[in-house]
Amino acid sequence: MVTSHPRTAPNPSVRRAFTLVELLVVIGIIALLISILMPALRRARESANAVACSSNQHQLMTAFLMFANEHKGHLPGNWWDYLDKDPEKRAWLINANEPFENAPQNGTVFRYLNSLGVYRCPSMVDGTLSSNSGSNGRFDYASFLCLSGAKVSNVKPTSEFRFGGKVQVVPTPVVCEEEPAGGINGGNNEGGHCNTDRMAHTHPNSGVQMIAGKRVARGGAYYGSIDGSVQYFVEAWDADSWAWFSKAPSGRMETLGSIPNPSWNYWNTR
Repeated sequence: MVTSHPRTAPNPSVRRAFTLVELLVVIGIIALLISILMPALRRARESANAVACSSNQHQLMTAFLMFANEHKGHLPGNWWDYLDKDPEKRAWLINANEPFENAPQNGTVFRYLNSLGVYRCPSMVDGTLSSNSGSNGRFDYASFLCLSGAKVSNVKPTSEFRFGGKVQVVPTPVVCEEEPAGGINGGNNEGGHCNTDRMAHTHPNSGVQMIAGKRVARGGAYYGSIDGSVQYFVEAWDADSWAWFSKAPSGRMETLGSIPNPSWNYWNTR
């Protein structure tokens, strides 16, 4: 006679552990999802940073125009104006021979815009001071030196960017995000944009460029224009401020890359 044995009911408190293969599959799926999501998250973060940087530029230009409103139509002074007996004609950001830590709070526009964060681009990572890389930790924006003390009425609404045999007509730049290398975090940690200074390439777009035989993602910078607007501009990698031209009060086309010393009122005499 065959004896049947009753089935043993499964114990709900006992759980089967993951096998190594199953664990590796889960890890692989997570890694795949991360690789898919990370570029989208980076794009979203950069998009937010770009909006913030553009807003900073807008606020800076508003402060510049508020200064002009209270100073007979003159834009703020700059780096080389520190010897002027009139303190209102000194630098908007930092004067020559002034302790670096005084920027931007000792600048002439700080009373119109007294938020330290507005002087920094959120996409610009911190770098070591004067290292030619990253932010100098105090400010990432500079203004065209030759427009120091310029009357707003003497600055034409449009300028030309001349490079590589081509001419681009765009709103006249006044304040811009500057490339750290050799500029705002290089040999001169100051707020004058001139000479070999270049606009930054912080905010990427879909373009690429060949640099030393390699394909390099090409980005651009935001700048505040004399009309109060903010523009996005991709400056050629090997261009600098000498490539910018605008019509001076005399009617001649003059470069915006000039390095006058002192600079206050320079543009009004051109």
